[in-house]
Amino acid sequence: MHLIVVYAAPSVSRRSGLWGELKDVVNGLEGPLLIGGDFNTILWVDERMGGNGRLSPDSLAFGDWINELSLIDLGFKGNKFTWRRGRQESTVVAKRLDRVFVCAHARLKWQEAVVSHLPFMASDHAPLYVQLEPLQQRKLRKWNREVFGDIHVRKEKLVADIKEVQDLLGVVLSDDLLAKEEVLLKEMDLVLEQEETLWFQKSREKYIELGDRNTTFFHTSTIIRRRRNRIESLKGDDDRWVTDKVELEAMALTYYKRLYSLEDVSEVRNMLPTGGFASISEAEKAALLQAFTKAEVVSAVKSMGRFKAPGPDGYQPVFYQQCWETVGPSVTRFVLEFFETGVLPASTNDALLVLIAKVAKPERIQQFRPVSLCNVLFKIITKMMVTRLKNVISKLIGPAQASFIPGRLSIDNIVLVQEAVHSMRRKKGRKGWMLLKLDLEKAYDRVRWDFLQETLEAAGLSEGWTSRIMAGVTDPSMSVLWNGERTDSFVPARGLRQGDPLSPYLFVLCLERLCHLIEASVGKREWKPIAVSCGGSKLSHVCFADDLILFAEASVAQIRIIRRVLERFCEASGQKVSLEKSKIFFSHNVSREMEQLISEESGIGCTKELGKYLGMPILQKRMNKETFGEVLERVSARLAGWKGRSLSLAGRITLTKAVLSSIPVHVMSAILLPVSTLDTLDRYSRTFLWGSTMEKKKQHLLSWRKICKPKAEGGIGLRSARDMNKALVAKVGWRLLQDKESLWARVVRKKYKVGGVQDTSWLKPQPRWSSTWRSVAVGLREVVVKGVGWVPGDGCTIRFWLDRWLLQEPLVELGTDMIPEGERIKVAADYWLPGSGWNLEILGLYLPETVKRRLLSVVVQVFLGNGDEISWKGTQDGAFTVRSAYSLLQGDVGDRPNMGSFFNRIWKLITPERVRVFIWLVSQNVIMTNVERVRRHLSENAICSVCNGAEETILHVLRDCPAMEPIWRRLLPLRRHHEFFSQSLLEWLFTNMDPVKGIWPTLFGMGIWWAWKWRCCDVFGERKICRDRLKFIKDMAEEVRRVHVGAVGNRPNGVRVERMIRWQVPSDGWVKITTDGASRGNHGLAAAGGAIRNGQGEWLGGFALNIGSCAAPLAELWGAYYGLLIAWDKGFRRVELDLDCKLVVGFLSTGVSNAHPLSFLVRLCQGFFTRDWLVRVSHVYREANRLADGLANYAFTLPLGLHCFDACPEGVRLLLLADVNGTEFPRAVLL
Repeated sequence: MHLIVVYAAPSVSRRSGLWGELKDVVNGLEGPLLIGGDFNTILWVDERMGGNGRLSPDSLAFGDWINELSLIDLGFKGNKFTWRRGRQESTVVAKRLDRVFVCAHARLKWQEAVVSHLPFMASDHAPLYVQLEPLQQRKLRKWNREVFGDIHVRKEKLVADIKEVQDLLGVVLSDDLLAKEEVLLKEMDLVLEQEETLWFQKSREKYIELGDRNTTFFHTSTIIRRRRNRIESLKGDDDRWVTDKVELEAMALTYYKRLYSLEDVSEVRNMLPTGGFASISEAEKAALLQAFTKAEVVSAVKSMGRFKAPGPDGYQPVFYQQCWETVGPSVTRFVLEFFETGVLPASTNDALLVLIAKVAKPERIQQFRPVSLCNVLFKIITKMMVTRLKNVISKLIGPAQASFIPGRLSIDNIVLVQEAVHSMRRKKGRKGWMLLKLDLEKAYDRVRWDFLQETLEAAGLSEGWTSRIMAGVTDPSMSVLWNGERTDSFVPARGLRQGDPLSPYLFVLCLERLCHLIEASVGKREWKPIAVSCGGSKLSHVCFADDLILFAEASVAQIRIIRRVLERFCEASGQKVSLEKSKIFFSHNVSREMEQLISEESGIGCTKELGKYLGMPILQKRMNKETFGEVLERVSARLAGWKGRSLSLAGRITLTKAVLSSIPVHVMSAILLPVSTLDTLDRYSRTFLWGSTMEKKKQHLLSWRKICKPKAEGGIGLRSARDMNKALVAKVGWRLLQDKESLWARVVRKKYKVGGVQDTSWLKPQPRWSSTWRSVAVGLREVVVKGVGWVPGDGCTIRFWLDRWLLQEPLVELGTDMIPEGERIKVAADYWLPGSGWNLEILGLYLPETVKRRLLSVVVQVFLGNGDEISWKGTQDGAFTVRSAYSLLQGDVGDRPNMGSFFNRIWKLITPERVRVFIWLVSQNVIMTNVERVRRHLSENAICSVCNGAEETILHVLRDCPAMEPIWRRLLPLRRHHEFFSQSLLEWLFTNMDPVKGIWPTLFGMGIWWAWKWRCCDVFGERKICRDRLKFIKDMAEEVRRVHVGAVGNRPNGVRVERMIRWQVPSDGWVKITTDGASRGNHGLAAAGGAIRNGQGEWLGGFALNIGSCAAPLAELWGAYYGLLIAWDKGFRRVELDLDCKLVVGFLSTGVSNAHPLSFLVRLCQGFFTRDWLVRVSHVYREANRLADGLANYAFTLPLGLHCFDACPEGVRLLLLADVNGTEFPRAVLL
């Protein structure tokens, strides 16, 4: 082991060269490394107490040095700070200046190593005590040692055996030795796969995939996570540090036994009014009470994360998912029996309590959040209940709560609170306001079960639902999972378990009782809420789970009313407000004396800094880059240097995407971050991706602009932080335009006088705007207004010429002649003639023929009374997505248009991800061949280092070099040699990745991957033994295909069998309408057709419709509409409607949103269902719908418009006869 002890000078100037000198020392070492001492700087803001709140450039350079050397901080136990100065509270400054690092090799070697911060003695620095192999008081489990340890033993033995055989082969070749080597190598590959799976499951890493040999990454992640989660010292109630493991475990068990008991609550419970919930309709009650089905069980199992932590029974969801054919019937029977009987077998709802730290370095047991690990069988039951409950929960929960309610988001509450604080900062006048940010202490764990049952009954849930919910909640056996070991079990007497899928919904129902009390107090004019705009909605409270914000006028009388309401709720429910962690914030016009009086009356401290709300800083002053410094810190920590060393480029890409799509996204969803912060996020991503540091820039093979393109356009799908931020805040703006009823939308709309998208004068920036609204307005101006379209209703709002509604661009841009100003301002309804359709006599003067054909497929519904609706043009269903908004901001379609099919072949290739990434780099012509190195001025020699016979281009290395050419010639049939060796690079790649060629694309991919690997081994002197490269490539390709087919998620969903399909006659007393639509191209010439027949197959009527031009789904809908219209007009009252388009059948069955581009016609079709007749809509295969298909194609030969037939047209008569005669047609059907 190499030990380096560091003392860094206290001044920045004197230690300016230290990091570089240390780097030179460390880079010259091999083997395990431990480096520690006094570095005289900190890494994170929270490693300091007192002083200013910023990180110095030296701290940032220190962090870059750690990342560049891939060092891992060993962490610590004990006091947080290692240096302290000052004797009075006002002058004390403390920092963590001393620490110990190791390399990944050392971290794996000494997995239990721990650093203890000892008490301060004579020095102002605390001594550091490093134990590389501390004594274990508990033995490792025998099963864990014998089974998992066996993998590592087998691996070591195989390495030795392979070396022995290969040494012998170096002396003498023999068939027996070669065969033995092959067997040992295959066995080694299997062991490596098992080892990777083991560490993947233990690492809890969700984003890096299996199958790409990331074992080192998984193993190191596991060790770091274990050390971080291990609890080795805590402060007791007497402020004494406890380090004894037995005493620590007893402390935890005692605490949680007391927490889940009823020791601190009154036996006589205060009852609350039960009449505040809205009533559930009879139809909703019936839907809840329907018998649960096998399909719901299967859906619940599939919806679980495969490798979620197991409960007490030890099984993960992946076990049930992979073995469903075996265990499925018994699991289904178990679950459905519970719903039938209401009896939950013993131990089903047992749980393990795992403790998750709520702060970076917890010092007390109260600073942990207990999360329950429940059995998968139990979670299947509660997930099924959640799915049902979601359909009624939004009706039961009022507008003040946003958590776990479909259609409501945390961002709603964030915007609402930010706007309230902004108004409070600017408040003037006599009456002041106050905001109470309350902390409910262990809110889930303190819920009384009798209060929960009373709440369920008050919400209108049936006795059966209530009893089954209570059966799952009450009387489980629980154990604390303490440093990997179970404590003694205990039975709680209250509490909802975090980790049970049902618990969040039960908690919001309980918290709604508090909302009822507040609303009742407001209704009696006792509680005086605030209004952030003149005449706007009143604000008294907003809740997101247990995060509670209260608003009221600032007075002692009001705080007494608030306290009385809270006390009443807490007595009934078992809740407790933590006065120490709660805060009161006052508006600008409240006097200091009043603040003090209110604080003393409530017992809650007043503050000028509210901190965070739902993870977002509450902005009370001008925003700067320090405001979001924590985001940068968290991203930097997740993209640590050692991870880059442990992962391939493919792994680094995946991890970068995961980090950027999780950590900064929440904050970026509400506000535009400072440009410097966004650029730093991009810099972190680039640095991690290519392995660069501040001091050493590695070659970036592609520009960041190209990297951020979608995969189909030649990029890898990473996203520019600036554009991503705008797309995220644009989502808030879009939701605001569509939502007029929710609390947050009503407040914001009134405060900023939000208008429509046709006149955007209300979006002109104003100095009084809040930072939040200023950001949302940018998203509206730069994204939403540019991407908004319209769906016609009555046509009274859409400006016919100026709005985007028929096409992607306004019709004024397509006019054939100058459109008069008087025409330009007309709305769509002005050109619609009731009973006749569009006024083509006038429109024909200005519109080209292609546009008129499109216009004929759309109607205005003046008689239905539905208004025009805005729609998002970036998606097919009109729903706004961040992805489409980001694409709009990116603008162009990459440097290589029309290359989508080429890049799709790369990313769908059946190879490991690292091979796909390599081929993507090949397609970009940026592989570091000698030619490329010369181009980048890194070398002067472009000749191939293997053959020394030609310039080393990509094609030469991968195909034409004598080291590879013979292998390709033996792999390929002779007839393909000329084509294979004469194509250009892109042609060569595209042709050989054709998925119809069976295993060849995999063989090709593995071939070029290993061609490059072998070249690099030759260049860098790391030549690996491979006696038969041709056989090796074939074996690798076969192995990849085998693993792909066998992997979870890649198994076929079913097998296809041939079935004979024919037209089915309608039920007795019914008639059948078969309809079909056709479009020749995307938005090409379109037509529809349909026929009505009786049980004997006789023709009762039919039609052919030449629509004009549109997409196929719209043509299908027109077919359904006219089929229903003609059947109604003919007097049929029992009708079966058959279509061969599943998409349209879904539209007709469940409806679509008003923003959907086809909603105007879906509404027309669904209007028939409300009439006095019976209609059944079904999907059929195309083979059973040949007559309607023939009529649709026949319509192309007819003039524009509808053509009805009382007798079957001659052109489709043979199709009618085939159906009458029961002719069958083969089809491969998925079982």
